[in-house]
Amino acid sequence: MRNIKARVYSLIFWGLALVAALPANALASEESNKWGIWLDIGRVFNLALVVGLLVWATRKPLANFFSGRTQAIREQLEEAQKARKNAEEKLAEIESRMSRLDDELQEIQNSSEKEARKEYQRLVEAAGQDAEKALERSRQEIDAMTRTARQELKLHAAELAVKLAEEKIRGEITDADHERLLARFVTGLGEKQ
Repeated sequence: MRNIKARVYSLIFWGLALVAALPANALASEESNKWGIWLDIGRVFNLALVVGLLVWATRKPLANFFSGRTQAIREQLEEAQKARKNAEEKLAEIESRMSRLDDELQEIQNSSEKEARKEYQRLVEAAGQDAEKALERSRQEIDAMTRTARQELKLHAAELAVKLAEEKIRGEITDADHERLLARFVTGLGEKQ
């Protein structure tokens, strides 16, 4: 808001300075017009009055707009930070599960094979077929659990990637972007009048 006020005041100042810096214009006006320099002074006064009224009329709506926009951006940043923190926690949990998954799978496989060997040794002839079936079932279960775990991890990794990309896009809004938006808004106001 201060930046806009400063620009408007600067524009008024330079307009008045331009009128004051052109005395030849004022003298030429005096010869061709009975009002002379008073007409130029009146025009400058009218311009200053219109600009002043515009500044006065738009100061509160502009201030409300920019404060609301600032608050919305702050809220979005807070939400993004919370989402990022949650995503990082979930990622850490998944990574720990992944690191334990290989050990657990190896442990399950070792346990199944050990049990199968013991069973095979006890029931060499009668339970030979049963031991092979149990071992095969264990491997299928391990494969199924592995596929399920990998699918879950891929899905969660995809969700995390989408969330991180969203946060990155939100984080890339710069002050230059804000200035461009403000300039478009001010230009739009100028075109409406």
